[in-house]
Amino acid sequence: MTSLLRYQFINYLRTYKYVPPFSIFVLCLVVNYTFVPNPILDSYSFTAIILFFLMGWFTVTLFHAEEEGQKVITTLHAKSRTQYNLGMFIICVLIGLFLSCVSVIYPTLIGAFGEKPRFIHQLLGFLSHFSLAVLAIALSAIFTRELVKNKQNTWWGVLGILIVSVVIATLKETILQIKGIIWLLPPVRLSLEMMSSEDSITSIPNIFYWQFAWVFVYACLVILLFFLLANRKRK
Repeated sequence: MTSLLRYQFINYLRTYKYVPPFSIFVLCLVVNYTFVPNPILDSYSFTAIILFFLMGWFTVTLFHAEEEGQKVITTLHAKSRTQYNLGMFIICVLIGLFLSCVSVIYPTLIGAFGEKPRFIHQLLGFLSHFSLAVLAIALSAIFTRELVKNKQNTWWGVLGILIVSVVIATLKETILQIKGIIWLLPPVRLSLEMMSSEDSITSIPNIFYWQFAWVFVYACLVILLFFLLANRKRK
């Protein structure tokens, strides 16, 4: 698996397909913290949403980094397509982890906030970024070429599901009136709700941990659905 991950990552770097989303990430990060001081949690919430969309871009370009012919050869070396796709997910998660850490550490290092962030601020910021990054990976993977043949449909599908997920977060009161449906929808709203707390927060309520946990569980369920659909498609 280590050799597979190394190959997939190096191959992705050679394609330079990561340059546009990474450049936008850096640009948004720099621009967002150009003027100081900034509120802590509100700023983290904004960059978390930016990362949510960009991770969809990273995911599609990573899954589509190889040509079909080369992908077949790599899959044979990986011994199974499940192993191949698992490697892709691991690299996506590592990218999300790295960018989440950068998003939290960068503004702290340059003193972009009105007050020095406490550990609780940085923990909430990291969990918000990383949970939305993993959720974006899971949702976007459903529209990669493993399940969708038309590349145009892939990009429209990814953009559509990510936008809808954010829009749903703004329609919480309306959606809650429909019993049960809230559990089926992407839980972007949970992260945004938690990041709407005041900067004066001194401890993280236990409910917050459960809400972040649900975002990760939801993402894992979508990834499991991806593997189930991919395996069924091959039969």
